[in-house]
Amino acid sequence: MVAQILLTGDDLKDDNRRRNFENTMSRLLELGTLPIINENDTIATEEIAVGDNDRLGAIVACAIGADLLILLSDINGLYTADPHTDPSAQLISRVEAITPEIEALAGGKGSGLAVGGMGTKLKAAKMTGDRGIDMIIANGQQPELLYDIMDGKDVGTRFIGKR
Repeated sequence: MVAQILLTGDDLKDDNRRRNFENTMSRLLELGTLPIINENDTIATEEIAVGDNDRLGAIVACAIGADLLILLSDINGLYTADPHTDPSAQLISRVEAITPEIEALAGGKGSGLAVGGMGTKLKAAKMTGDRGIDMIIANGQQPELLYDIMDGKDVGTRFIGKR
């Protein structure tokens, strides 16, 4: 079972609204529900916008003390080069730390619909990693991969949180 939650930056800044969100998340997780969280773009203005769903996911994961953040994207994970232009690009399955070399692999925005591309995903990985939370980037066009991730299989790129 899934539930979609739409948030704005104000929902996370206001103490009462944040507590309500945290209580809702706790209850959904108690019920075994998979929460799908997105920024409420229909009402978010520049003043209350989070900015991108990667950052929003990291903020939420940190707020609720998640064990794992999964970011579904239009790409399988982080590569050694841009796989759209370099046929020798290799998927990196595990990243222990966000180093300058890893940051250099981010390149620019991905699809024309993307807000931030790999750069925002790496910022999310740094934010969650600093809190001890692992993060995975996987291909959202293959939602069945969620089962593999939950079974502990090697999917996409896993960023290891600090222990």
